Amino acid sequence: MTPSVTPLPASALLAPVSRWADDEVRERTRRTRRRLLLAAAGLFDEAGYRGASLSDILAAAGLTKGALYFHFRSKYALAEALLTEVERSWEAVVREIAGRGLDPLWRLLVETDSYVARWMYDPVVRGASRSLDDPELLALRTRWFGGWETATIERLTEASAAGLLAAEVDPRRAGRAVVAVATGNYALAVGPDDLWARMTESWEGLLPIMAPQAWREGWAASPWRDRPGPDPEAYRLAREP
Repeated sequence: MTPSVTPLPASALLAPVSRWADDEVRERTRRTRRRLLLAAAGLFDEAGYRGASLSDILAAAGLTKGALYFHFRSKYALAEALLTEVERSWEAVVREIAGRGLDPLWRLLVETDSYVARWMYDPVVRGASRSLDDPELLALRTRWFGGWETATIERLTEASAAGLLAAEVDPRRAGRAVVAVATGNYALAVGPDDLWARMTESWEGLLPIMAPQAWREGWAASPWRDRPGPDPEAYRLAREP
């Protein structure tokens, strides 16, 4: 069965901006907690998990030890809370993309763009990512990348079932490769723009191998290559306390 090709509007390819996903209803408590998370994320991003002290985090947040220990027992608890926020805000991004009516392969492209955009500009994601380089947080790192890999394999399994993968492509192997390529690009990129360009080039190399001709023709005719990159200011504003 040859999959149908549906023209896509450029708006369907935009990476959604990630926003806070916490559910604290009391404004003062919510703002204090967010200030602590943002301060921790900023310092983790700059100095790594080990290089950021609790006193530095408190100074950056402009808060007291009492405020810290009301919300978090330790620096590890801060890092774990950052990852939880990353996961929950990602779920909201995935739901928004799912509502666009895209096929599974297009969903994977937009989801990967969104993942990369968060790596580039979301301060919470950047701080969490840098902190997970520390050996003390290995379990959290495994949780993050394991979840991403599982979700990517799931999307490619859906694509295979819909006839959107070449017959010889195994969704599990391909999913692991996509995550490995994205992670490698993140490690090699010289700044956000280079990361975005590297991922675009990577898909231009992967999709001709993975997707059948009919889908590739729709992809080639789409506005995907001219899609705008993420807006740094939008990501910053979305993470205001």
